[in-house]
Amino acid sequence: MDAYQNQMKLLIHNLLFMILEPLDVTQEEMNWVISAHDSQSVLQLNSYPSCPNPSRAVGLASHTDSLLLTILNQCGIDGLEIFVEGLGWRRVPSIEGALVVNLGDLLHIFSNAKFPAVTHRAMVNQSEHRISVAYFHGPPVESRVAPSSKFQKPCFKSLLVKEYLSLKYKHFFEALSLIRA
Repeated sequence: MDAYQNQMKLLIHNLLFMILEPLDVTQEEMNWVISAHDSQSVLQLNSYPSCPNPSRAVGLASHTDSLLLTILNQCGIDGLEIFVEGLGWRRVPSIEGALVVNLGDLLHIFSNAKFPAVTHRAMVNQSEHRISVAYFHGPPVESRVAPSSKFQKPCFKSLLVKEYLSLKYKHFFEALSLIRA
């Protein structure tokens, strides 16, 4: 498990650097986003047993991830769906050896909504027990999150990460709208 988590940390670092480089963020902001020191990293194993009537069950209800990025290994069995505006729910096929990257709420805030958080859900299937492995990454809870200083007109207010997480817990999908500038 430690080796997997170390590889995920390295991957997250590289992905965040590539995602944020075009935004021309300050070095201090880049350090905040990619810092491994005191960051929140969680490895979560998900189990979705087969279901005789999958159209009447959901493995995990629709949501956006709260932190910066999530790396998901679908482990070879479909079940992840994303919501595409104007098209509805779309299946994300499980591709052997591929990982899925979900952008989270904190990246949405930091990028001033240039990189929107992805609404997604997990579905069960009729014939196979599905396992997925999610690696969540975010900044320290005591740090502040706000749109990058490079944006002239911030869409969101600055607040502590732990304050945002509390809002998300209480208000779920409305959390981002509650911190609009």
